[in-house]
Amino acid sequence: MSKALVLALVVGLWLAATTSPVSAYGGDTEPDFSFTAPGGSVPDEGIGVFPLFMMPHVNFIASLELEINDLSHDSASDLDIYLINPFGRFIEIMTDRGGMNPINNVDLIFNDMGTTIPGTPIASDTYKPEGLFNGTDAGLATYVSKNGGTDAWLLLVIDDAFGDTGRVGSYTLRGTVPEPMTLSLLAIGALAAVRRKRR
Repeated sequence: MSKALVLALVVGLWLAATTSPVSAYGGDTEPDFSFTAPGGSVPDEGIGVFPLFMMPHVNFIASLELEINDLSHDSASDLDIYLINPFGRFIEIMTDRGGMNPINNVDLIFNDMGTTIPGTPIASDTYKPEGLFNGTDAGLATYVSKNGGTDAWLLLVIDDAFGDTGRVGSYTLRGTVPEPMTLSLLAIGALAAVRRKRR
């Protein structure tokens, strides 16, 4: 692989991975995609499993934001929330936060520009997820659809203590895709890598 192609691949990956929700949602900018799925109950000492299907599928993702609507629970600190991407990778959203305070119909937005999730009562606001959200290590930036069709995501809301229940109204995944130039650089790098393997 030539130095130019290696450089193109590295630059393309860097640009895609460093696209942040600030540029994605600052000012009047709208997200490139938005998908919403219904929630449901979170059973006592159980797991609420809520699937979301991106249809039509999104081939590449540069930045991602999660919004959970109408979240209620008798004791916020009993909740562990995870997002699972189409590759089966777990992204930690929120675990054991909010103290033993109840939460009622709060709307929570998670992106990399949010504030730290408080240990005190949780109010409707924008928070930073506890796990890596937009980055290649999370499998979100520059991910490619495996099946070429429906992309299945899962929101897991876990109640890890006895004696209480909760509910999720709905949740939304929205985000941006890389700019065309970034996609071109990624394609060039991928093609070069394939040609090298064939030699």
